[in-house]
Formats: sequence, structure tokens, C-alpha cells
Amino acid sequence: MRPLTDSGVAMAAPVAAGDVQIEAAIVDRGRVVHKESAAGVTVATYTPTPTPTPVFTPTPVASPTPNFAQMSITGGPVNVRSGPGTGYGKIGDAQDGATYRITGKNEAADWYQFSFGEDQSGWVSSRFATVTGPTEALAIVKPAPAPVAAAAAPAASQPAAAPAAGPSFPPAGGYFGYGTQAQVYGGADLGYIANANRSMGFNWVKFQTPWKDFEGTKGSYGWGGMDTIVNSLAGAGQNILASIVKAPDWARPSNTDRGVEGPPANPQDYANFVGAFAGRYKGKVKAIEVWNEQNLWYEWGHEPLDVGRYVDLLCKAYSAIKAADPGMVVVAGAPTPTGVNDGSTAIDDIVYLQRMYAAGAKNCFDAIGAHPSGYNNPPDAKFGYSNPAEPSFKNHPSFFFRDTMERYRQVMVANGDAGKRIWPTEFGWASTGSPLPGYEYARDVTAEEQAQYIVQAYQLAKNWGWVGPMFLWNLNFGITNPGTELAAFGIAGRPAFDALARMAK
Repeated sequence: MRPLTDSGVAMAAPVAAGDVQIEAAIVDRGRVVHKESAAGVTVATYTPTPTPTPVFTPTPVASPTPNFAQMSITGGPVNVRSGPGTGYGKIGDAQDGATYRITGKNEAADWYQFSFGEDQSGWVSSRFATVTGPTEALAIVKPAPAPVAAAAAPAASQPAAAPAAGPSFPPAGGYFGYGTQAQVYGGADLGYIANANRSMGFNWVKFQTPWKDFEGTKGSYGWGGMDTIVNSLAGAGQNILASIVKAPDWARPSNTDRGVEGPPANPQDYANFVGAFAGRYKGKVKAIEVWNEQNLWYEWGHEPLDVGRYVDLLCKAYSAIKAADPGMVVVAGAPTPTGVNDGSTAIDDIVYLQRMYAAGAKNCFDAIGAHPSGYNNPPDAKFGYSNPAEPSFKNHPSFFFRDTMERYRQVMVANGDAGKRIWPTEFGWASTGSPLPGYEYARDVTAEEQAQYIVQAYQLAKNWGWVGPMFLWNLNFGITNPGTELAAFGIAGRPAFDALARMAK
């Protein structure tokens, strides 16, 4: 299936899509598009229509009362839960700016208990609470495990497991940053992209650069459209990450599948292009990502998934980019998270990353790209987290934002590469009440939860100390691609936009 835009494709381990149990699935931005046990392929179509540009209106925070412990909700609306953790059931929402008197805390003091309605106690994460007044004397509350509070949960449901503690990793050099991936082609409003990012306090933007569109014949470059994009965004103060993909027909090998995109036969052709790109936009484009999800057949021309061939491409590109602009950041292409490791459809992303190091990639990049998708799981949840009301997309670590990030970090540390950072070049949560086939999990994520999860993911990653600029998938698909599965990931005009604008940077 050809991509609808410059989106990636993720491989999923055994999952349940709707009412169909499948042994393995290919997931295009979360949608199951091929099922091993089902006949045929599901293809989504769309007809883009413009939608109004959202307007950010800040909400004032209520004044605190200083003589006792009180909190004001700052990332709202946020989930109020029956206990101190995302494994407990949701009992309501706390709106942004609402204030509550704190009545207790858990042992880690990262969740607060408060009165929520008549004769009911609720809990919220400290990440979404601005606290005033003394908290030292607050009672430590140890609630018993409780089943998930969801009307749709079966009567025999088991308690949800609270997120497990993760490993501790050394911090890395470099810097953190806030960014979005945006659709910049097809008449997209570049001014809106820059203004929306600024409104949220973001200063990074990522877009894919189809090589085939800018070098139609070898050595003949047509930069006009790219000049407009780069000059508009860089001129508005945005740092640019360009993900350069999709070889032109003249550069591809004879054994490639031209029904999908793929790499060049000669990696030097790609190196020549990215070197010319880096030289032309020196000082305006800050980073280049070398390819995208190269561990997947869909992005590799249906050719053999050869790790050594990708590392050769990466190293030649690195040399050409640094020769043109020594200060430009080179990001190794993000693998797609997957539990599939058959060598032809996909190579498991952890295995692929390990093989990249074994093939000599260590000295050919400044940062590792990652695509840590969350599906219908909270960002701090780990593999083993369960929610009977949301049974699918939980049976493999690749379905969890945190697991993907920590597993990549483990590989880097094991290979003596702890000084570099992971750049999440795509991450996000889909939310829609009417998901297209294969995206049923997006019904499990409310618009408010989408906002909460995205904010929490940025906060977690910043605190880890080994994550670089993060690029939310996606800023403006709700405007440029309405009615498609892509729009479910867009934040324009949704609670996530305002929540990110309010989020402390």
C-alpha cells in the first residue's frame, strides 16, 4: 500500500484489531493494513478539505491558598483516578485551573489525594499539579489495589498493573528540545506552522524531504519549493530537522519494488544529495535524519533488509553532511518498533539497532532516531500494564512509549555510546470517537487523555536527561488531511494544543 503522506509504517506483534485476532500485523501509523489470518488489505482514502485555524486562548490559573497544602491543575483536563497510578480506574476529570485541597500523598510523593465530589477521594499525578502550602505533614496513603473503573470492563476483570520502575541510565551531553512534525507540502500554511509552534513555546519542526522530488535526474537539483519551506520556517525562528528519504527512480536498483519507496543502489548518490542539501541550507537546517524506518520492507523497496547496506548509506551521508556543514546534527534513521523479526518483512528494531553498532555505525551519527508509539497506553506504563477495558495493543514492549525509549538506551549504553541522545523523531497518540478500521484503539484515548499523555511524555523524556529534541506526530494533519486516520494524531484545535502551550518548558 502506498503511503497517504510521508508517514511511516510500524510492525506490530500479535494484536487484536477490532474483533479479529491476528498473529502478526503491519500497522500504518497504528492502523492494521495487512492481517496474516484475514483476507485482503484495508486501504484508507481521504479528501482533504481546509478547516479553520485554531486560536490559542490561555486559561488563568486560580490563586492558591497558602496556609495549607493546595494544588492547581496545570496540564488539564487530566484524569482523576481512584488510586496513585495509571493502573487505577479513571473516576473523572480535573479541569485546567481547578484548585483542590490536598488530603494525602503516596510514598513516592508523586501522586496527590484530594476530595473529588461528595464522599469521594481522587488522585492526580504531581506532574499536573502546581502545589502551594506545606506538604511535609500530609498523610501517606496506601490504597489497596483496585480494578479499573470502566463501565465497559467485564465482570471478571483483573486489577490493572501499575507501571513498573525502570532502569537508571547515565545522562548524555547535548540538549533537549520541543518540536512537532508538520505537513509542509500540498499548499500547507507555513505561517500557521511557525505561529502554532511559537504559541506552544516550541522551536523545532520536522518534515520529510522526498529526495526524488528534488533531483529528477542525476546531479540536476530543483530547490525552488524547498527554498520556500526552509526560508519561511527558519526565518520564523524554527530549528529544522529534515528527514531525507525516497530515492528517485534513476537511483534505485533493478530488483526494487516500485510500488513502494526505497533506497538507492549506490549509497554515494544519496550522500551527494544530502551533502548538497546541507551546503545549501547551512545555518538554516539544523539537523538531517538519514532515512526512515529502514528495518521495514515498506521503506526499503521490498528489497533484502540489509543492515550493513544501511550503515554504509549512513556513514557516507555522515561524511558528506559534515563536509558541507560540520555543525549540522546527523540523526540515524529511526527504526520502526516491532516484535516481528523474519528478516524479509521486518527486523526487530532492538535487533536492528544492535546490528547497526556491530556493523560500525557508532562513528557515523550524532543521535539515534526513535519512533516510540504509545497506542492506547499511558507514556509511563511499561510492558505488563493491563487494562481490561482496552485489551489490545498491550502484548509486546513495542506498544509502549517508555519501553521503546529505555530499550534503545540499553543498547546504546551497552555499546559505549551513552554520551549521545535519542531523538524521538515521531511520537504521539491517536484519538477519535470514529476510528477507521485498524485504528480501533484510538477510541480508547479521549482528546483529554491525548493531551495528558503527550504532555507527560515530554516531561518524562526531559527528566531522563538522555533525550534530545522530540517531534510530536503531528501538528496539522487535522487541517491538511481531515477525515483520515492521520487526522486522529493531529493536535490543531484540540485540547492537546492548549495543554502543550501551558506546559512548563
